[in-house]
Amino acid sequence: MDDTSGIWWRQITGARNFLQKTADALASGKSAVICLSDATPWLDDMREILTDFLNKKFGGIRAIRKLDASTVGTDPAVVVFDKFCGGNVKASFIPFGEDAHVKFLAKRDDIILNKICLWIRGASKTQAESWHAFIADYHKFGGKGLFLLETGADFDASGKSGVETFSFESEVSEYDCYAFNIFLAAQFGKGDKSTKRYLAELASNVTGFDVERASEYIKRGNEFLKHPHAVADNKSPEEITRAVWVTQLKLIFPQLEIFRRDFVKRYEPQIERLLPYHLGGGKIVYTPDDAELGDLYSMFGVDNWRLEPDDWERLKIYREARNTLAHLGTLTLSQVETILHC
Repeated sequence: MDDTSGIWWRQITGARNFLQKTADALASGKSAVICLSDATPWLDDMREILTDFLNKKFGGIRAIRKLDASTVGTDPAVVVFDKFCGGNVKASFIPFGEDAHVKFLAKRDDIILNKICLWIRGASKTQAESWHAFIADYHKFGGKGLFLLETGADFDASGKSGVETFSFESEVSEYDCYAFNIFLAAQFGKGDKSTKRYLAELASNVTGFDVERASEYIKRGNEFLKHPHAVADNKSPEEITRAVWVTQLKLIFPQLEIFRRDFVKRYEPQIERLLPYHLGGGKIVYTPDDAELGDLYSMFGVDNWRLEPDDWERLKIYREARNTLAHLGTLTLSQVETILHC
């Protein structure tokens, strides 16, 4: 098992709760349905970890059996009857009346079904509906066996009682994905905290809920930061550019505003002497706080000797960055690092 998948399924709140709630429901004597989306990461590892949770809950009293629904018949009651009833038990079955197989299975105390949790995988939507109906009826008639049914995200579990349903999409939030990416960036990213946060934010915006792919990008670190379009080749160039822009807007714009406020405070007397300041297009700056980066650049463009050299250079860099982002453009990694580390 990959260490990364273990972090996701064992340590991230939403992902762990998804498995823990499922295990708790089964341990309490209820069958369960887990609805898995295409974004469910590390599926095999998820099954392994859930198996571990269940074995600890069952404490050896109940075994886990697996069944691939795609390899068996379409009537779940008949499938279970054939697979989990011995010859003598089958000989006592009288096929009479509606739900005969279900009622028979539910009432027998001497079959192995009562001592296992049957994990049903690989069911189509139609098969899942049949299995869900069978499980609900089985419990309605007093059955003691347990079932764990895997379905797709769009499975409708309404209309049937006695079976707990847990949805990956409902349990796992965008925050869980972001927290995971932050954790990985802290572990695998290079540079200071600002660079690692930028890495995690960019991976989150590029991949959304696909944390498995996000982990791949984060582990590629600087390669992903420098060439996101090449690394994230499953996305269109437009999608990647927008993700980069959103990331920079979120992390860089606040830095620009912090610089602007500090600059205005530091040079307020000099700015006051220039007010009111008339700009092109009829705009007039009346107070220092009204001055944007572009306004400040214009004010001190001729008399930049009044400023500390570093402050003038930073003003030029920050003004260019603001103009780029304001016009939906993106900054180079070098520009981003300069602003984050100033």
